Amino acid sequence: MKYAVEAKIFNSGKIVAKVRLARDGEESGCTETRTCDIWVDIFDNPEDAAQYCADYRKA
Repeated sequence: MKYAVEAKIFNSGKIVAKVRLARDGEESGCTETRTCDIWVDIFDNPEDAAQYCADYRKA
């Protein structure tokens, strides 16, 4: 089982990050939308994902 950290970085500078289960075949990457960039980072264990998500929240 893999875990994804999904972070939405809004044009205003606000960051919303969460840990979720990774979808089958999902890879790390970025998607740009009109209002935010959505970054997804994939991890093999939940502890690493949680720490990475916490680091986003400190930004």
